[in-house]
Amino acid sequence: MHSDDRSAHHGWVTRSGRFGMVVWAAGGNVAPAAGLARVLCGRGHEVRVLGPSVLRERFEAAGCAYHPFARAREPGRVDEDVFDDNLLGWTRFITGSRLADDVAEMLGRHPVDALVVDAFLSAALAAGERARIPTAALVHVLYQPSVEGPSATQWDPSRPLVEATRGHLDLPPLDPGSPVLRTVWGRADLALACTPEQFDHPLSDRPANLRHVGPIFDQAPDVRTEPTRPLVLVSFSTTNMRQGPTLQRVLDACEPLDVDVLCTLGGVAVDGLRVPGNTTVRDWRPHREVLARASAVITHAGLSTVMHALGNGVPMVCLPMGRDQPLNAERVADLGLGRDIPVESSVACIRAAAEEVLGDARFRQQARRMAGAVAGYGNGSIAATELESLL
Repeated sequence: MHSDDRSAHHGWVTRSGRFGMVVWAAGGNVAPAAGLARVLCGRGHEVRVLGPSVLRERFEAAGCAYHPFARAREPGRVDEDVFDDNLLGWTRFITGSRLADDVAEMLGRHPVDALVVDAFLSAALAAGERARIPTAALVHVLYQPSVEGPSATQWDPSRPLVEATRGHLDLPPLDPGSPVLRTVWGRADLALACTPEQFDHPLSDRPANLRHVGPIFDQAPDVRTEPTRPLVLVSFSTTNMRQGPTLQRVLDACEPLDVDVLCTLGGVAVDGLRVPGNTTVRDWRPHREVLARASAVITHAGLSTVMHALGNGVPMVCLPMGRDQPLNAERVADLGLGRDIPVESSVACIRAAAEEVLGDARFRQQARRMAGAVAGYGNGSIAATELESLL
């Protein structure tokens, strides 16, 4: 502990500490890390972040010291390149010894009391384990499908790369009988799942280090206001998933509806969109200010967008495009929070789903119940308290 200063938070008395954080620019994973960094800094802790140069401004604005990667190099920009076209390159980056060495160098120059790592950066988690520093994995996907069942095996092909870096650090191999992510996350002192427990799937075997800490936003949701005319937010990925044709069908589907449509592109270049008269297209708008007055969201079902919608009590139409999005969309439908339809759906099908979500009060009621659950997690306060237990 580097300080004897004390401060009270929600009945807890904690000492200020030094936190390290390791992040990467993969889209929706950034908001929970940036939001948590802001909370920790607000509680008087020192937060030192290692990540790509593109995220420097965002974390410095949260009050952090920032260190760009020296050896590790992300193999592209997710707002320009298609992540899925270079899975091997990205996997080498998140599992590789260069990332582990960058973390080790930061820890050597700037000792910390605890380390918070994006849960997919297995090399950074291994570096924390090697340094014998209390380490937390920040999990920004549904936890249960990542560690149990058929979906959990999708990361197993990365095992040789994960093991190579563990060997580089003189760490023992992982348990060969468990899925890679279950073992990697299980070796951390804490696994902080950034979803409401009600939204995740039940676990058959709950790890002792798991804590559901709820969504963490850069800023808490605004107070809800009801517009005089329904507003539909169309929000797809902040990464390039070739979403242009899908966006066009969504806008065409909404054109005859008695609604205003705001389509945000999330910084991704989408050329040639035909914009109907009831639609406004913006490169980016803060979800916080838009969702406080939205009646529905039409989305790819990335977990960040889903959590922002639920934090504001807004039901959804989900058209999952890949990655973990089908799992998120399925959960939205199962819990009565919206509709899950195929990404290839026709204009007529999308319109019917939008009309159903806008017209059926049960979707709004369920979404607003979930908003209450989201609010109960305190937008990062529970996560910060868990991390303070490591000091």
